[in-house]
Amino acid sequence: MIGRNDPCPCGSGKKYKKCHGKNAEGNIQQLVNDELNRLERSFIQEVNPASNYKMNQSYQKLSEELSTVFPDFLINAINIETSVYIEDAAHWQQFITHQVETTMRTQVKEVIENWLNPRFILAHVESTDETYINLLDEVNGQTYKILNTADGSTPGEWIFGIAMPDSRHGENGLIVKSSSLFIPKNDEATKTALLEKLKAGVTDAYELYKIFVAATPVTESEATEVAETETTSEAKKEEAVKAPAKSETKVEAATSYNDEVIALAKKYLSEYNLNADAFLTNLQDFLTTEDVKAKKPETLAASAILAGQAIEAIPEGGLSKVKDVAEYYEVSASSLSKYRKQITEFLEK
Repeated sequence: MIGRNDPCPCGSGKKYKKCHGKNAEGNIQQLVNDELNRLERSFIQEVNPASNYKMNQSYQKLSEELSTVFPDFLINAINIETSVYIEDAAHWQQFITHQVETTMRTQVKEVIENWLNPRFILAHVESTDETYINLLDEVNGQTYKILNTADGSTPGEWIFGIAMPDSRHGENGLIVKSSSLFIPKNDEATKTALLEKLKAGVTDAYELYKIFVAATPVTESEATEVAETETTSEAKKEEAVKAPAKSETKVEAATSYNDEVIALAKKYLSEYNLNADAFLTNLQDFLTTEDVKAKKPETLAASAILAGQAIEAIPEGGLSKVKDVAEYYEVSASSLSKYRKQITEFLEK
C-alpha cells in the first residue's frame, strides 16, 4: 500500500498525499486529461490568435468563402487549428519538444511525444460501440479509433479534420480536433473531392474547406436573391429605354454614393493611422467600373477594408476581425461576404 508521504506512482515527483492521494478514487487518467488540456490551452494563449495578423488574414479569407455553409465559431476553430497545427507547425513542434523535456508526469509524456506531427485525416466510419468510433483511413488504409460522441451517435459516414495519435486509447488511438466534421452518406461528392486533394498532398486549409461550399446546393433564399437581381437589372434596362433623360441624374447619384464609400474608408484608415493610398485608388477604380450597390455605403466600405487587409493592401493595424469591422460601420457581418469577395477578386487582378 502506498503511504501518504511516499512518492506518487504517477511519476510527478510529488508526495502521494499532494498528488493523486488527494483524489479519493486515485483517478490518474482524469488528471492526465486535465494536464493535456492545460498544455494545449497554454499553447493557444502563447500564439494569441486575436493579435496574430497573419491568422486574422486567413480567417477573413476563410470566412469569405465558408460563411454560407459554416457558423462563425466553426470557421474560427478551423482557422486557428489549421494555422497552428498544419500551416505553422514548427511553433507547435518546438512547444511540444520543450514540454516533453520538462514535463514530469510519465503518462503525459507518453501522449505528447506523439503529437509532433498533426495531420489531416479523412476516414470512413466502419463501426461504433459505446466507447469508440472505429475508422478506416481513406488515404493510407490504416485503421484507427476515436472516442465516441457524448450521446453515442455518429452523425456521418466519414470524418474529416486534424488528428494526432493518442496512446491513451491504444496503439491505433487518435484524437481529432474540435474543427473536425462528419460528412453524411449522401454527400459522397465532398468525400471524393477531399480524398483527391489529400492524396495529392494538399494541406492548404482554404483549398480543402472550400470543397464544402462547392458541394452545397443553392438555398431557396439564395435563389430568390439571384432572381430579384435579374429582375431588377431588366427593370433598369427598361427604364433606361423609356426615360433616357434621367441618365445624367443616375450618374450623379452613383458618383455621390461612390464618394461616400471612399470617404468612409478614408475615415477608418485615418482613425487607425494606416497609409493605404494605392488601396484607395484601386477601390475608386472598383466602384467606377463594377457598378456595385449595397443598400448602405457602410456595407461596401466595411467589405473593402476587410478585402484590403486580406491581400495586405492595407498595412497591419486597426481592426482585423469581421465582426469588429462590421460593428465599426454598424452593419451586419453576414452582409459583407458577397461584396468582400467581389472586391478582393478585383484588387488581386
